[in-house]
Amino acid sequence: MKVLITGALGHIASRIVPQLVVRHELVLTDLNAGELAGLPVHPVDITDLEAVARISKGVDAVVHLAIASARSIVKDREAFRNDRGECYKRFNEASIEANVRGTYHVFEAARENGVRRVVYGSSLTVLLGTPRYEKVTDDLWPRPSNFYAVTKLWGEQLAEYYARTHGMTIYCLRFGTPHPWKEHPQYAQWVAHPCRDWTFVTYHDLARAVDAGLTFQNGPAFGTYTVVSDFPERRFDVSAGAKIGWQPADFVERDGSVRPVASPAGC
Repeated sequence: MKVLITGALGHIASRIVPQLVVRHELVLTDLNAGELAGLPVHPVDITDLEAVARISKGVDAVVHLAIASARSIVKDREAFRNDRGECYKRFNEASIEANVRGTYHVFEAARENGVRRVVYGSSLTVLLGTPRYEKVTDDLWPRPSNFYAVTKLWGEQLAEYYARTHGMTIYCLRFGTPHPWKEHPQYAQWVAHPCRDWTFVTYHDLARAVDAGLTFQNGPAFGTYTVVSDFPERRFDVSAGAKIGWQPADFVERDGSVRPVASPAGC
């Protein structure tokens, strides 16, 4: 398949593209130009509908991973500590532009160009407002944990609308916390905390989920799927992923190490 990937230089995309490039012909875009896995990254601002429409022509599918990054908005940690309210305001505004306006542009450009399949990178945060004692399943009424999650939930609703009214196939993958994310300042605390909320997903499982969303045939036209790896006392139900041919292949141990639990096909 010829696949357009937005946000290619972002944290998740930059780590799964090397796994996807062996199975698909990729067209990579990001806000800034660059190079990844031997391929050029084309500079495209997803808040520019015409630019998104141009780069979407001739592709078979789109993987939409571009988001507003908190790290790019709040670069100065000291400034964040001194004025959290202002920093959150800036991030919320950026989230509206990228996650609301930009996501609409990606879906609309796909529709205009006759692209029938989109994989939308959503977030497990759309469910993490759920009380901790509950089992978290994909059919729960969404309860976003923050403003960013609200914008991702809006993207899921837009995806359902486009799938239903325009005959497209759109799968929303609710990504957990990428693992191992060792450069994140809170990584050590995440792994060591005895009461941590298990949301880890390995990059291997992420790549496999995206590939399943691209290639699975005779599945539903629309769906939301929790994408986390297996781990002790998991409260996140991933069984719905079987509807598009995905289940976790990795198990994250309590010490943060990873072992395989399956022999997956594909990525």
